Amino acid sequence: MTPVLTAFFIAAFSVMLVTAAAPDRAGAYVLEGPHVLELTAGAMGTIAALQVNQKMLIYPETPETTPVVFDETATYVMPERFRSDIVSERVQRTHLVFADSSLTVIDGRMAVGENPFDLYQRLLRSRTRPRLMRTLNRLGVETAVSSLGRLEETVVFILGARYPDESVSQLAVDKETFLPIRLLLVDRGTEAAGRHLEIVYRNWQKVQSGWFPFQVVFYTNGRLAREIRVADLRLNPSIPSDMMDLETLKTSVAVHDAGTPQGQKQEAVKEVQQAVQDFQKKFE
Repeated sequence: MTPVLTAFFIAAFSVMLVTAAAPDRAGAYVLEGPHVLELTAGAMGTIAALQVNQKMLIYPETPETTPVVFDETATYVMPERFRSDIVSERVQRTHLVFADSSLTVIDGRMAVGENPFDLYQRLLRSRTRPRLMRTLNRLGVETAVSSLGRLEETVVFILGARYPDESVSQLAVDKETFLPIRLLLVDRGTEAAGRHLEIVYRNWQKVQSGWFPFQVVFYTNGRLAREIRVADLRLNPSIPSDMMDLETLKTSVAVHDAGTPQGQKQEAVKEVQQAVQDFQKKFE
């Protein structure tokens, strides 16, 4: 065997060893983040308006306890508006989003700040590449970073991290369908350093000219915390304009009544904060 032929066989054998050691990476071309999002936007397709009846399951920390189930109505007017309503004997809650503003009303009182569990719908309203990039950047995902990895048995593109790094926020996109699979949000603040909120999108189904997940599962630091199961949905429903209006919702909150004395307003604010804490206890 000539030296050239010997070198060829050694090189070929080395490539085989590398491929066997890293089947997910070797020989695979990693698309750049913007390109992945362009394909993801095309895969998700377009949906004008949608009203979803879904079950919200709240899982307790002890696995022996059964989850609490709420009936929830979620209304999407793409791409700017979203509203969710939960009405039960335990709690009445409305969460309304318009563009970059949002408002949550719990038992007739306004809550300040957005619950992280409400963030799942931002991705579902983002169905163009510019909007996907903007949404992910606002959620802390660095869309310029991309890599190839695996989630369970699915090969995925990872945006925002170098696989298998999970110390930063990232989005996993199915390599075959280009539909989002998992949104991982990492809180790197000093008070909650390392806290992970994992949002998993499952059971994508064809809806109008697009696709929509009929199951969304939430994990906090690896623990199953919540689940959304779509019961049924309506396309392009008739939606009153004031239903999706932030100002209209604000006027329905007693704490914003202009005729309320200042002292009562301050007391109402304290009641709001207590209501928020009570709500969190109900949902944890």
